[in-house]
Amino acid sequence: MPDRDKVLIVDDEQAIVELMGLYLKSDYEVIPAYSGQEALDKVKSEKPDIILLDVMMPDMNGYEVCRVLKTSVETQFLPVVMVTALSGKDDRIKGIEVGADEFLGKPVNRLELVTRVRSLLRIKHLQDKILAERNEAMNYIDVAGFIIFVIDSDMKIHLVNTKGNDVLGYGEFELIGHDFIESLVPEEEADDLRSQLTKALEEESELPEYMEHKVITKDGREIPIRWYDVVLEDDDGNTTGVLRSGEDLSKLR
Repeated sequence: MPDRDKVLIVDDEQAIVELMGLYLKSDYEVIPAYSGQEALDKVKSEKPDIILLDVMMPDMNGYEVCRVLKTSVETQFLPVVMVTALSGKDDRIKGIEVGADEFLGKPVNRLELVTRVRSLLRIKHLQDKILAERNEAMNYIDVAGFIIFVIDSDMKIHLVNTKGNDVLGYGEFELIGHDFIESLVPEEEADDLRSQLTKALEEESELPEYMEHKVITKDGREIPIRWYDVVLEDDDGNTTGVLRSGEDLSKLR
């Protein structure tokens, strides 16, 4: 029998936790928590698949718990349903701002609860599959031994493989969202590189077979890299960015 999805129910009122658990226990493994801190502790220990999170709790309210979860790399994709007696527009906006995925009003309607949980878990499983496939692809890329970057048409970094982070001295997500050229390319080479990449993205010229330029590591060293660039396109043939595969020349010379 396959493992059942885990639902963490968080509310400082035991009766509400028990009621929602009663609605869900036939299909899911139910995990109770009665405070914000206990919820965070059980996320670490129990690894739930979804959280039903009360807003109004005395020690740490639901907004604070949700913010912690959604700003952590380990739990940023964990679905969070805010359960609240509050019905004001500002309360929902506050929930959206901290990353809540859905809202349920109190008293909780059984059909609505079951439907929301089932729907969010379906999305989570699809997301987990996509992330697993991405991680597998990244493992193959890392085995190849090349530095890999994907940058968009604004030169913002969307992806860096482990090799790239290791060579440049950065953590896994430190470079994501930063301008590749402003962050990594010495000033004397920056304008020429930006011009070449921009012209290729705008289909004004083709990229050379390869190009060589230095990159700046986190600790300020400059490393010569030979880059092999490929323009990326979407399904309609529109350019979306550049895949840059780099070979560390300092290791070869």
